[in-house]
Amino acid sequence: MPSRASQPPSSLSRRSFLAATGAGAATALAPRALFADASVPAKRVVFNTANLVARVTGYRYQLSHWMDQHNKTIAATDEAAWRAICKEIAAAGWKAVEVWEAHAAPEALDEAKARLWKRILDEHGLTPVAYAGGLRPETLRICGRLGIPHVDGGLREHTPEKATALCREHGIRFNIENHPEKSAGEILAKIGGGNEWLGVCIDMGWLGTQGVSGPAVIKTCGPLVRHTHVKDVKAAGKHETCLLGDGVADVGGCLAALRDVNYAGWYSWEDEPEDRNPLDSAVRNREWIEKRLAG
Repeated sequence: MPSRASQPPSSLSRRSFLAATGAGAATALAPRALFADASVPAKRVVFNTANLVARVTGYRYQLSHWMDQHNKTIAATDEAAWRAICKEIAAAGWKAVEVWEAHAAPEALDEAKARLWKRILDEHGLTPVAYAGGLRPETLRICGRLGIPHVDGGLREHTPEKATALCREHGIRFNIENHPEKSAGEILAKIGGGNEWLGVCIDMGWLGTQGVSGPAVIKTCGPLVRHTHVKDVKAAGKHETCLLGDGVADVGGCLAALRDVNYAGWYSWEDEPEDRNPLDSAVRNREWIEKRLAG
């Protein structure tokens, strides 16, 4: 995220905030082995801390005001708040987290604070495996400090060529998260066809919102799918989240398609409800994912 003077207006939606721009020439794909991790446990489920976007306002907000919540969360996330968040996530049985940018914002997290954040994660048995945010040097440095291998979100102003150079410089990968895109071709165009540094983070919920077949997109993107946001929505045309399996995103079909393409990454549960505490369904949704991964 840019400096406060150049931040987008607070009324921007999350889709606008993460929207990616630019396209480039297709690039060669890296071997799949570069992204498989033999140390990843069979239950590769992750709690995305962006689920807590409404925490600072009593679990009431409007999706169109995402940046309001983002900025309020940065201001509210001190040591006590981060410790409480980690405690509640761990109490729900989660062992890994995707850290939302507002919970570890470059504007607020210097090296000493990053060490503290990591120590708190360790104390609660939580492994940080991804960073949900925009691609910029500052967020890549945060990933380096927290031991996170990739950023998943929006390209911001970067072309695929500039994004690749930036990732290579910092040794951190980037996966574009789909929001407005309605086809695999649109997603892949944003990263110039993909390469060893640039891949795809499939957001199942947004594919459902766009009325797109998630399984078909996953199969087309194939080995470029290097991260996932496991989310369900009530109906196409809107982005109202719901319990996994209760909506139109065909989450079960998406998980099956990921098996078909030999996906070796993590399954990050994402649910940013506007009217309820997602922690109330955290155990149910974790077990829902684990059951289908075991099958």
